[in-house]
Amino acid sequence: MAEKKATEVRREEIIVASLSLVEQYGLDNLNIADIARVVDLVPSAIYRHFGGKEAIIESLIEFAGASLQGNISQALIAESNAVDRLEVLFNLHVKLIKEQRAIPRILFSLISSDKNMYLKQKMLLVINTYIANIKKIIAEGQLKGEILAEVDVRAAGILFLGMVQPLAVLSQSDDDLINIYTAPLWELYRRGITR
Repeated sequence: MAEKKATEVRREEIIVASLSLVEQYGLDNLNIADIARVVDLVPSAIYRHFGGKEAIIESLIEFAGASLQGNISQALIAESNAVDRLEVLFNLHVKLIKEQRAIPRILFSLISSDKNMYLKQKMLLVINTYIANIKKIIAEGQLKGEILAEVDVRAAGILFLGMVQPLAVLSQSDDDLINIYTAPLWELYRRGITR
């Protein structure tokens, strides 16, 4: 019998197990029985912590959002120059997709499907919030003269995220590709927004 643990500890174990299973088998194949096996519980015990698979996926989306927001906070603390902040943020995002390979799989699975519009909307909110934070950094950089005034803030925000997505796809098949392309992608972006 599994030892009794605090609810928050057990919830975290379930989230970590779910991330691992999504990384290995994809979001569509995530199920309560496999999660229970990984955390050494009976499936019914999972329902004491989450209402079901949808609630677990919702927590995974919240985990992704918190991770991205944490990266924004780190970048804001680390640097005062907008371009330097964006570089820190880009590298933190690349690090996140290398360490948490389930996050891109969750994103792609939810965004490309209309099976659960509630979860899709939650994932889109996470992405739109992230882009809004990037746009804010870019706009502040324009006000300080660090980023070209003629740069379209919306397009530059979307392009920033757009640089990361191919790396996320490439990292699913070859770890070296993400390392090869990170610096050149950043350099192209930096040259596009600065003098």
